[in-house]
Amino acid sequence: MKKLTIVDIARMAGVGTTTVSRYFNGGNLKEETHKRIKEIVDKYNYTPNTFAKALKSIDSKIIGVIVPCLHSYVSGNTLKYLDKELKNNNYETLIMNANFDENKQLEYIKKLARMNVDGIILLPTTMSKTYESTIKSIDVPVVMLGQEGEYTYSVEYNDFNAARDITNYVLAQGHKRIAYLGVSEEDIAVGYYRKLGVIRTLEKYNLSPENVLITNFGMEEGYSAVKENIEKLKEDSCLICATDNLAYGAIKALEEEGLNVGDNYSVAAFGDYTSSALLKSPLTTIKFDLEDAAKQTVNMLLSVIRKEETDIKLLIGYDLKTRNSVIKLDRNGE
Repeated sequence: MKKLTIVDIARMAGVGTTTVSRYFNGGNLKEETHKRIKEIVDKYNYTPNTFAKALKSIDSKIIGVIVPCLHSYVSGNTLKYLDKELKNNNYETLIMNANFDENKQLEYIKKLARMNVDGIILLPTTMSKTYESTIKSIDVPVVMLGQEGEYTYSVEYNDFNAARDITNYVLAQGHKRIAYLGVSEEDIAVGYYRKLGVIRTLEKYNLSPENVLITNFGMEEGYSAVKENIEKLKEDSCLICATDNLAYGAIKALEEEGLNVGDNYSVAAFGDYTSSALLKSPLTTIKFDLEDAAKQTVNMLLSVIRKEETDIKLLIGYDLKTRNSVIKLDRNGE
């Protein structure tokens, strides 16, 4: 049977569609009419399309969320916390998955604006001037989460300082020969600021990473990058990775070559995924507060929607989780 509509219910109940709408909106109806409509609704287990109804109203009570992908730890958990916080504020979430396609993200910004959503939360992996101009071209408030926007409301992770702190910890454990595995600088937060934080911290001690490897976000890419450069990496004692995911692939490649993490080699990273503490040598990593980031993002967006005063940028805190994957060397780095 095709999906039941309000028109069908009205026909079966012998009333007009306006009467059925009043039923769903809690309006006053004759007891007999209310009972007749309820019997039909219950029989066919009908649920009104609240999204369609909302999108036609002045205030839709819907927030569009554009994510780079649905399968990553960070995206998945951030979505969970955003949805929870939005529901706590009586908003529904409309998710758009861009699958790492910048053009799709830009297209979805315009599409959501046309759909009359009250606001948009954007989790971009890259940040170009095109985003700024697209956001300025629509009449819907946008807050970015996880990237720096020059003229756009944004909630950002403190990637540079986090990189500084994890590098200082590695140095304090006696490591001087430190390599870095990262991603493209098109991703300003993960690709640029994390690498910059590591390099600037090493420079303070007249050190520099001899081996800086750049790849994509996948675990397989991390594995391949390390495997292809294993002879150079053997000259180092520690590898700092831009994400836990890269670290997983790196650890597999290192250990296949006899470099045992937590024994004769060290690895540190960013993310603190659930499985990071469960590795054979639990991973030393930076934990960003995803739940607080989601809460602050929603609060910022709702303040903009309500035309309340709010900061245009906000930095989210982090914790350094020190575990067995970084070993302590003597003062000579041996």
